[in-house]
Amino acid sequence: MPTEIAQRVEAYYQATKSFAGEFEQEVLFKRGGQVKISKGKVFYKKPGLMRWEYEWPEKLLVIFDGKTIYVYSPKDKQVMVFPLDQSLSSKVTVNFLKGQADILRDFELSSFEKLSEKKVALTLIPKDQETQVQKICLIVTPENGAIKEIWFWDQLENLTKIKFFKIKRNVKLKSSIFHFEPPRDVEIIRQR
Repeated sequence: MPTEIAQRVEAYYQATKSFAGEFEQEVLFKRGGQVKISKGKVFYKKPGLMRWEYEWPEKLLVIFDGKTIYVYSPKDKQVMVFPLDQSLSSKVTVNFLKGQADILRDFELSSFEKLSEKKVALTLIPKDQETQVQKICLIVTPENGAIKEIWFWDQLENLTKIKFFKIKRNVKLKSSIFHFEPPRDVEIIRQR
């Protein structure tokens, strides 16, 4: 049964060419026990295009344009620029963003838990030991494999939970929303 659900999640992911919706992100920091909650909108288009518009508690824009990651803070008047392949050391993360991930190839199925009639939790351990992610828990709809939440633990054991709401799949998204042109009056910090 867990393998069948993982296959449904994989099929759902492969059939998803784009999506748009809302998210709520909760980060639980192991050290100090802090919790940080943010909310906003998310847009995704294969291959490798993402836009996260954080709206609360403060505005932040994160754009993946397929080659580069831009993190823009209007409040700080600052843009951080990261080359995608160098900033994400994990092949698993890069493959996911580029639409080339394969759950059964890239992960070991660690555990399975039925949460309700409409939700199950699949816990996955990356086979790639160099990943920044220690483990991932996908909260999914068992019938079709739709991902409702992603929980992941980093190497420092911080837990990030992302819940998705009002998701519309395979919608037409203009490529221009994944293009970022820094405003004139901002500081640009390039990571190498």
